[in-house]
Amino acid sequence: MYYQILYFFELAWCKCEKKLNQFRMFLYIALTLALVFLGYVANSLADLTDETGFPSAFQQKKETIKLVGKKETKDTVEFPNANNPHGMFSDENKVNIEFIESASKVEIRGLVKPIRELTLSSNRIARISEINFKEGDSFKQGEKLVRFNCLQQRAEERAAEAEALAREAVFKNNQDLSKFNAVGSLELELSKSQYEKARADLNVLTVRNWDCAIKAPWNGRVTEVKAHTLEVVEPGREIMKILDDSSLEIEMIVPSKWLAWLQPGMNFPIIIDETGKSYESYISRIGARVDPVSQTLRIFASFKDDVPDVLAGMSGKAVLNFPL
Repeated sequence: MYYQILYFFELAWCKCEKKLNQFRMFLYIALTLALVFLGYVANSLADLTDETGFPSAFQQKKETIKLVGKKETKDTVEFPNANNPHGMFSDENKVNIEFIESASKVEIRGLVKPIRELTLSSNRIARISEINFKEGDSFKQGEKLVRFNCLQQRAEERAAEAEALAREAVFKNNQDLSKFNAVGSLELELSKSQYEKARADLNVLTVRNWDCAIKAPWNGRVTEVKAHTLEVVEPGREIMKILDDSSLEIEMIVPSKWLAWLQPGMNFPIIIDETGKSYESYISRIGARVDPVSQTLRIFASFKDDVPDVLAGMSGKAVLNFPL
């Protein structure tokens, strides 16, 4: 009985699989005929379009893609963004060279920078006893900007001085004994070397602890204070940043082809954005390297007169006379 039932199921499955294969064959033939028919209809529509003169949808799409892909290019030069002093560029600052060369005047961005600026740091391990100036304060050359507590260093200097005196006494005593051949030549030379080393160590401490302060190298202003009173600083630690606000210059980026007519000494006005005023200036020097990517170079200019209301970091529009 079991084998009869199994035989019945196998017979039924074979018949179903045969019907399924016939259905697949019929579906494949139907799809093939449908594709052939659609190809024939497409060719007929294309022939009809050619006869009537109207473009097909495919041709319209192709023309649209061609028009969109077509783009006219012109040589452009990018100038620094006034809102970004790190040299970044924006689309608003792109200047068309063809337009520039057809104009009598051209405006470019300029950034005011200090000629001299400095970061003061410590050359010793010491505690700061006093910081005499805050951010924005003005100072004169020679004034003490930072004072250190050098009590420990002074004590070390006195100890080195005593060591030097002791080595000197031993050396002089050996010199006297050598006159009577009471001391060997090696011992005499050794005492001399020890005395000279002690004097050198004393000189190092004397120079290091000479003033226990940092003095201003020139007149200027404090831009940033990076330490506090009573802090212990190590050698190389940044304490203060200063700049000379009496010597400012203007940095600009121009196309390299302008080298044909740009010359040091050329006068031009610059309008500073922050003050809204115009200041007379002149080109002081021209950069020594052209950027091969953007085909630009840096030029530098100086103010003709004193500009107490202009600060480092300000920017503006420089108006140059372009030769026609």
